[in-house]
Amino acid sequence: MVLLLPMLVWAGTECKARCRLTNLSITVESDECGSYITINTTACAGLCQTQERAYRSPMAPYIQNTCNFKDWTYETIQLPGCAPGVDSSFTYPVALSCECSLCNTEVTDCGAFSMQPNSCHTHAYY
Repeated sequence: MVLLLPMLVWAGTECKARCRLTNLSITVESDECGSYITINTTACAGLCQTQERAYRSPMAPYIQNTCNFKDWTYETIQLPGCAPGVDSSFTYPVALSCECSLCNTEVTDCGAFSMQPNSCHTHAYY
């Protein structure tokens, strides 16, 4: 038991792979305004528990969970250096919370990870 606790703590600090909010910086460039600005926002990132079948049948749907926005809002900024009459507004999403939910193949690449072993795959605790 004494050896197990350090391993659990190590796995939690090494991977940090669960689905959660993460800070993200995006650089927005405008050709019309001749400027760029870096904005800070939040997004969702991480791994979700899912189970892949050994055999994929065309009759059975393939279900895979991914880390998605649960609640979000939009913020708008004004880009600097724009001439009068040029729309200087830029609107971007800000994640408020995240969840593991069904992967939407219309907007997400739902491909599988490489099966190469690493600390997150071999020491994942749910």
